[in-house]
Amino acid sequence: MLILLVIIIPLFAPTISGGGGNSDENDSVKKTTSRVVHTKYGSVSGTIEHLEGRHLDPVEAFRGIPYASPPIGTLRFMPPVTGALWSGVKKAERFSPVCPQHLPDIANETAALERMPRGRLEYLKRLLPYLRNQSEDCLYLNIYVPTQAGSREGSGAQKYPVMVFVHGESYEWNSGNPYDGSVLASFGQILVVTINYRLGILGFLNANIDRFSKAPANYGLMDIIAALHWLQENIEAFGGDSRSVTLAGHGTGAACVHFLIASAAVPEGLLFHRAILMSGSGLAPWSLVGEPAKFAAYVSHHVNCSPDLPHQMLLKCLRDKPLNDILSTPVRAPDFGNAFGPSVDGVVIDTGEIQQMDGSHYSDYGTPTAPKPSAHLHNTLNTINAILLRKLAINKLSKYDVLVGVTRAEAYFVFNSEDVQYGIEADRRSKILKNYVKSTYSYHLNEILATIVNEYTDWERPIQHPINIRDETLEALSDARIVAPAVQTADLHSADHRNSFLYVFDYQTKFGDFPQRQGCIHGEDLPYLFGAPLVGGLNHFTRNYTKSEIALSEAVMIYWSNFIRTGNPNEQLENDHVRDRTRFKNIEWTPYESVHKKYLNLDTKPKLKNHYRAHRLSFWLNLVPDLHKPGGDDVPNSHHDLEDDEDEGGAPVPTVKPLNPPLRDPSNANSNFSFFTTQVFSLLNFSAHGGINNGSNRHNVHKPIPVTAESSEGTEDDGSGGSSQEDGFAAYSTALSVTIAIGCSLLILNVLIFAGVYYQRDKTRLNEPRNSKKRNENGQMPNNICGELEGLTIHAKSDPSTILGHHHALQHHQMPPPEFADLPQRAPPPPKHIKSVPDGTILSQHALQLIGSNCGTLTKKSCVKSNLATSNQAQNAMDELRV
Repeated sequence: MLILLVIIIPLFAPTISGGGGNSDENDSVKKTTSRVVHTKYGSVSGTIEHLEGRHLDPVEAFRGIPYASPPIGTLRFMPPVTGALWSGVKKAERFSPVCPQHLPDIANETAALERMPRGRLEYLKRLLPYLRNQSEDCLYLNIYVPTQAGSREGSGAQKYPVMVFVHGESYEWNSGNPYDGSVLASFGQILVVTINYRLGILGFLNANIDRFSKAPANYGLMDIIAALHWLQENIEAFGGDSRSVTLAGHGTGAACVHFLIASAAVPEGLLFHRAILMSGSGLAPWSLVGEPAKFAAYVSHHVNCSPDLPHQMLLKCLRDKPLNDILSTPVRAPDFGNAFGPSVDGVVIDTGEIQQMDGSHYSDYGTPTAPKPSAHLHNTLNTINAILLRKLAINKLSKYDVLVGVTRAEAYFVFNSEDVQYGIEADRRSKILKNYVKSTYSYHLNEILATIVNEYTDWERPIQHPINIRDETLEALSDARIVAPAVQTADLHSADHRNSFLYVFDYQTKFGDFPQRQGCIHGEDLPYLFGAPLVGGLNHFTRNYTKSEIALSEAVMIYWSNFIRTGNPNEQLENDHVRDRTRFKNIEWTPYESVHKKYLNLDTKPKLKNHYRAHRLSFWLNLVPDLHKPGGDDVPNSHHDLEDDEDEGGAPVPTVKPLNPPLRDPSNANSNFSFFTTQVFSLLNFSAHGGINNGSNRHNVHKPIPVTAESSEGTEDDGSGGSSQEDGFAAYSTALSVTIAIGCSLLILNVLIFAGVYYQRDKTRLNEPRNSKKRNENGQMPNNICGELEGLTIHAKSDPSTILGHHHALQHHQMPPPEFADLPQRAPPPPKHIKSVPDGTILSQHALQLIGSNCGTLTKKSCVKSNLATSNQAQNAMDELRV
């Protein structure tokens, strides 16, 4: 029988302590010493915490219980070893140190806001103090046990179901210490366990180059397995049920849980029996590290250990190095990926039967005679791992009941403070999505990027506002990185007719850290799971909550507790007072299945809905996988390249794409022209068959087009860089010379044509006077009468009284064509006013206007003088007649 030791401590007893001795004042908790629990490794005592929330029973808290030997010295980079026994009673009243880790740098707030939103910065300010006290001796767990008036005596007492929480945030930092499970344990009547496991370099260093050898490397995952083994041995001493253990994870912790479900290192149904995946999945593209050996080489080089050493020898060298030297390795994680995290090691995460998979050509990588890995190996291996995990998940997911869920804005932390406040422009969106596509996919990157932009653009808006562009980009990344893998996990699990439940947490805390626009941000659901609204805040969670948020938290804890207890979130709690005290109207949560796809939308008024974002998720689960295929052997590797941004790494280096002539039949008359057009279009970034290439390769022109197998025989796989470059420049010089020669020929031809046209024009102009003279000699009228009438025009203008007559003369004496020259001339019309004048002496006014119109061979000047003299004589005659 357990001996209960209850020691009354004054009312000013310390409150819940922060990580590593950092205390966090919380007026809602009062502590007394708990009972002594006898484990297989020694006795331990904790504290009894009296929560001041409404209808919350006291909770026994045991903090800092070791579950394995300290992984220091020779145990560094080794699987966890069973812990040593201890004598006496271990005081489990304070948190243990957290595992060594690199924390986010928020010392300079201005620089931090360029990387993250302001709300994220405020959240980290509250969280990081729990992570300051670090040590390699960090394999500890914390247990929160509900109690009825502090008594759980008797072997026949009820056993509480157990929830083991695996923290998230990152594979490289965080701890289970900040997540206080006291309120959840008291309200839900379950036993809550949080654990610390190795992270970053110490937890996931994988220096093994051969992916198919079995060398343990996922030390962090093995730490979680060791903690589950320890709980199976000792949890009943705390009042827990070892046959009802649920493994829950958030973010990266959810991916770890998924890996353990599919792992051959975990006995099926023995260490845990149900799983909760919150905002994460092992099918996510970021869940596995594709090239862990590359980052391990950075570490070994930094601490002066030869990267060429065998795997075990390299680890031995690293064990002798100071911890600070190892952690100070300058390693930059890839965009949308991780430098250190779970990877294929053949022990915890197996490679599977790659040779039997479709597309078995992937299996060549890692063999002694394999070609050198391409630049896309990282993404290719991630693709293979996802396929393998999918197969393993189908086989092993069916052994567990699974609850899967997401929030509304999972990828919110991709944006910085300025992006959140003002939105982003199209070029910023393009840069973000380019980085995501390049870090995730290997084939047809341009096509995938174009379809993403097209799918997540609101074409009904004539003008795309930066805020709308930001929201659409957030939706795209959230769906791709978290939501689609989570729903795919639910689809796989429900296919075997097991209990599958899907939720979407759609409520955003009213007085939280983030603006009220996006909906629930990644991680904003955790305070409601741990019951922070019921006690006015817990540890690093926010403090202010409304009554509706308190009711929502109660609903979440009821659902989770029911699932942990029976595998069905709809089962009612046994205690009537617990059911009565909740102000939430219970809604039947229908299991998820692949036809109706029903899910629970968690809000202040939860609703049961179906087909969450069905169209967008079909895009990621159906269309993108169809696009992401290597294609046939005739598809060049350059086709799969995605252009680099010009602003990255300075100005782009002006390079030219080497041109490799395609194999062609010399007897084909069109082969030379086809080859020439192909070369020219390549130089101009055009496609000979598809028109403009949209500039998709203008930044990758330095990458050669691979030749066919027949043309590459006898060549090295990596080849000589100088030789290939010279061949490229020689081909480019030939094509350019041909282009210039043809251009010059066309230019000369145009000049000759224009010269001929001008020569013919001048010749025609010179021949016109000669032809006119010949026609006059032959009795023909000239074609151009302007010169013949010029004298008459000058004379008419000098006398205003003859203007009308001049106009009449021009119309009356229009010259006939030459073929009608022999016809008699038409008689002039009679004058309008007839005057009686003496016969034979008076000339009509009409006749006077025509005098001198026929100048014969006189020059123009002589003709004018003759006309003037004739006109004067006629005028004198008229004056004499008037007198």
